[in-house]
Amino acid sequence: MTLEMSSKEIKQDLSRRIEMVKQPGFLNSRIRPHFPDDGVNGGGWETRVLQLDGTGAATLEIGLGGQKVFAKFYRPDDEGAPLIYEKLKTLRAAGFGPGERYQVAEPLDVVPEYGMLLTKGAEGPAVSDFIGGDRDALFSGAVESARWLARLHSSPVRIGKPRSLAASSELLSVARRLAKVMTRSPGHLETADGMIRRMERMAEDTVDGLLVQGHGQYRPIHVFVGGPSVTVIDMDRSRPYDPSYDVVEFLVRLRKSVLKYAGSVEPADAPTRAFLETYVSAVPDRSYLANLSFHWARFILHGLNGEMKDDQTGEPEFDRIVAFYHSEFEDVLGGRFVI
Repeated sequence: MTLEMSSKEIKQDLSRRIEMVKQPGFLNSRIRPHFPDDGVNGGGWETRVLQLDGTGAATLEIGLGGQKVFAKFYRPDDEGAPLIYEKLKTLRAAGFGPGERYQVAEPLDVVPEYGMLLTKGAEGPAVSDFIGGDRDALFSGAVESARWLARLHSSPVRIGKPRSLAASSELLSVARRLAKVMTRSPGHLETADGMIRRMERMAEDTVDGLLVQGHGQYRPIHVFVGGPSVTVIDMDRSRPYDPSYDVVEFLVRLRKSVLKYAGSVEPADAPTRAFLETYVSAVPDRSYLANLSFHWARFILHGLNGEMKDDQTGEPEFDRIVAFYHSEFEDVLGGRFVI
């Protein structure tokens, strides 16, 4: 396998490995030992593919007698299952493991020949499950998510290659997506150019050298609040970088999801404020958020460009989302979310 594999070829390769793992012989020999004898209530194997689109790792849910584990299959160009297995072990040993309130998923096994990592499932619902529903639960979930993140960012652990501010700002991916948008929606150029010019002024006030252990994809769907613990999954991209990146990704995704399910972003305002206030009170100093507005503006521009790839002006949902991004951009530049 080479790094030049197409998305279609990668998806086929992932599918092939998943089918191997789903065979009864493999399940009984490699997966069964990770199910406690007293926790399995009979029944046969159940498997369900949760993620398989060729753009990232694939995930297979494996159940036996009411218990579940999760197998993750990595692309040939990913960091690799053995390295991520060791990363999780290191984090759990550094204060995110058994007996702790704030944890990372427990790694159970690694099968290098299949590029597969096996982990225990996280207890409880994901914070994303509260969006569009119980406002009190969403508020509490946001607070717990902030505490977990502050704990990670305050940890002395450093795993992975540090990512500079230039890299964590992902400006090259913004440029790449914008170039694609221009071929389909050239009318978006004036708006995008105006946003970029305003961000250029913001860039003058950014601070280099802020490096903490980051999550990599800190999102409401990855934070599980259940029983005595708050467990976060998908630590694959965890490495040292600017702390504001994780804060912003969580909040941008939270706010857009609330808009989608509630029809308004207003229900996200209180959880947003609670997240920021909780985070600031739990990290060593406020400088962790020195680049908050810049990262937030960049996330918004990137999201807007994504929507404009398939311009559907006149469609109510499309127009509402575009208006949301414009409003959020103005709020960020106006300092509404500054703590």
